[in-house]
Amino acid sequence: MDRASLYLAMVLALLRVEEGVAFSRAVGANLEGCDVGALKASLLRVDYDPVTRSLLPKAITEFYEEAGFEALEEPDSLVTMLAFMAQLTKNEDVESIKRQHRFLRVHLIPTLARAVEICEGLKQFLEIIIEDAESIKQELIAEPKV
Repeated sequence: MDRASLYLAMVLALLRVEEGVAFSRAVGANLEGCDVGALKASLLRVDYDPVTRSLLPKAITEFYEEAGFEALEEPDSLVTMLAFMAQLTKNEDVESIKRQHRFLRVHLIPTLARAVEICEGLKQFLEIIIEDAESIKQELIAEPKV
């Protein structure tokens, strides 16, 4: 499965679309009972003070705009963040890969780590994404310096 399909499968799993549900079962992620509406950075990122949390949707939107992505749903929702990664991974140039790594480390992984606290079934998604971020990091390290 390519990276774009991987992130898209996670989106579909959270939206409870049949193909996504099959993917979540295949990776051992039980998302039954997870309230997708509560999976938002502005609610989950308690590592930030309330004012900073309230600014997260705007900060994430700016990240999307830099990449030419238009969020159709709430920008800080886990579904939208995963959809952004699915779109972003289609571009494999160095700048896109750097953007992917930065987005994973700054926004998606910390949000997902907090989401696991209220929806334990997301732990497998978190592990997959951490592994993907590490893979991207290694790719960037191996990139020849000009």
